[in-house]
Amino acid sequence: MKSKLTIIFLLIGVFFFSACENLLDVDQRGTTAVDEFYKTDTDAEEGIAAVYVNLRSMYFNWFWMSCNLSDDVYAGGGGRGDNAYIEGLNEYTFTPANTIVQGVFTSLYSIIYKCNMIIDHVEGLTPVQKRVVAEAKTARAFCYFYLVNFWGTPPFVLHELLPSEYKQPNGKPSEIWAQIEKDLNEAINSTAMLEKSAPDDKTVGGHLSRQLAQTMLGKAYLWQKKYAEAATQFDAVINSGKYSLITEFENICRAGQDLGAERIFEAVATNDPANSTTQGIIIFNNIFGWRTDHMNIVGFFAGMHDIHFLGWGFNSPTKTVYDAFVEMEGVDGYRLNSTMLRYDQVLGISKVPGFELTVGGVGLYGHEGYFPWKHRILGSEVVKGAAPIYWHSNLQYVRYGEVLLLGAEASLMAGNAGKALNYINQIRQRAKLSTLASVTINDVKKEKRLELWAEGTRYLDLQRWGDAATAMPNKGAKIPTFYGFNPDGSNNVKYLHTNPSGSFGYKTGKHELLPFPEHEVMVNPNIVQNPGW
Repeated sequence: MKSKLTIIFLLIGVFFFSACENLLDVDQRGTTAVDEFYKTDTDAEEGIAAVYVNLRSMYFNWFWMSCNLSDDVYAGGGGRGDNAYIEGLNEYTFTPANTIVQGVFTSLYSIIYKCNMIIDHVEGLTPVQKRVVAEAKTARAFCYFYLVNFWGTPPFVLHELLPSEYKQPNGKPSEIWAQIEKDLNEAINSTAMLEKSAPDDKTVGGHLSRQLAQTMLGKAYLWQKKYAEAATQFDAVINSGKYSLITEFENICRAGQDLGAERIFEAVATNDPANSTTQGIIIFNNIFGWRTDHMNIVGFFAGMHDIHFLGWGFNSPTKTVYDAFVEMEGVDGYRLNSTMLRYDQVLGISKVPGFELTVGGVGLYGHEGYFPWKHRILGSEVVKGAAPIYWHSNLQYVRYGEVLLLGAEASLMAGNAGKALNYINQIRQRAKLSTLASVTINDVKKEKRLELWAEGTRYLDLQRWGDAATAMPNKGAKIPTFYGFNPDGSNNVKYLHTNPSGSFGYKTGKHELLPFPEHEVMVNPNIVQNPGW
């Protein structure tokens, strides 16, 4: 009898747990399995949209890291420690724990993951799917370009990883460069990518275009010193006739130029108050603005000027870059005064009527008396109907002026000085400078520094030219504070903060590469940290 009861209870138990298992085995709501996604044009569009969202969200860290590692800006802000991570980058006192370095690294791999999913799963049977795959290959190459240049030997991942594959070792630069070239060539040759019909065509929007793929391929070749191949790609973009230099340089970063003649790739924002937190640009614009606590804001609210009243005072120009402008253009240089303003210009007279800036007392930290104008923050660019911290101006990654200068360098190094001279003189003519009769690599270096001030290009240029150690050995030695004018009219600058000897500045044998982020090294024992870190 006991044995029969045991069997009955066992059968009841099997039935009960089987029933529970069936009840628990349900599809997760609100998600789609990978095997069921990436099948339609809509799926493909949603996949690449996620890539664009990440490219926009990465811009903040990418931009501040690239600019503050250069010799062209001071970190600035409200005072010492206002943003220790930006200060660390700017003064070369940062460590592998720097969150901005971590943010760029993580964002690049997040984008690569999404691109890998598209490339692996979208079959490319329709024009839309073919375009999306080409855009994903371009985005993946874009990310690996920065990974290999910033970190040297980043993990190399081309597919969705299994859990057993998460701890990837360092990659080989030669393999990464080869994949960058492969991805971009395949994207270009697919004929699926969007292209503008003319410089004023805005229908392509913020898509990664065929010309962006050609530009990135040209940069990949140039960084590897494949000068003839690089020149061919830049020539293709220039000769396409799909882009041109705009006339008013002081508006190069303004919302009125969004998707315009000179924009090759930009992160897109929208003037939509209902989506300001997701589609507007937050904080980037605030951080560049002139310090609110030193501004008389009555003029803005009285309609006397459009300089916005919410500014945090980061990334002010250095005197060395101002002097470089003056050396080439003079104190009244058109491009100089379209890029930055002296204190006397800010106070007055022609550029900002009705504006007043009070500097005495505590002074402007991380400042030598020069104010960004190219990146000025305008009230007219605030998202209407939203909080005044959201802007709708797009954020530039690549513009046509850079392509002309890259083309000049590649052509010169490939032995075609005539073409290089043509390209650099187009830049100089827009800057209202006399044309050159001949061109050297030093001319290209000088022109690129001024043309692209605070656009995220200077640091990698110094690195690949081998000029970083010469340009920045004392970066961060002492930090200026600006107090207005001395009695003789000169800038009153005091150096109230100094870093200990040996703790600052670019160091050969260490700063050629960034450190792999501390967290990545801790969770992945297969990554070998870069030298000096």
